[in-house]
Amino acid sequence: MDHHSSSSTFETAMPRLIACLIIFLPIIGSTVTGKPSYCSRVADHFFPCVTYLIEFEFKPEDGCCGGIEELNKMAKHNKRAPENICQCIEDMDYVMNVPFVASRIQSLPDECRVHFSFPISIGMKCSE
Repeated sequence: MDHHSSSSTFETAMPRLIACLIIFLPIIGSTVTGKPSYCSRVADHFFPCVTYLIEFEFKPEDGCCGGIEELNKMAKHNKRAPENICQCIEDMDYVMNVPFVASRIQSLPDECRVHFSFPISIGMKCSE
């Protein structure tokens, strides 16, 4: 892929990603957990990782690894928290309609030097 086509893809995809998040995230949050702010909090912590997971960035942004650490803290609050976090991320990915790259998902724990306390994968099997 040449630099020009990568740049134009980024220029057209990123505004769409942001618009989808602004419009649909409050709806998703209230649907998934009954708490509009829960998925919004998940998105705040996870969104800095998205550009890495969809291969727009070579390394995760500064806020990504810190966000994963915050999500790990949230995951320890109750037994269903890891599944709820996963579901929020799955819904965010679905709304953005830009798939995460499997190799990037697998490399994120090493890049951030952190273990995930919640499931995340291409299939997003949140209940397992």
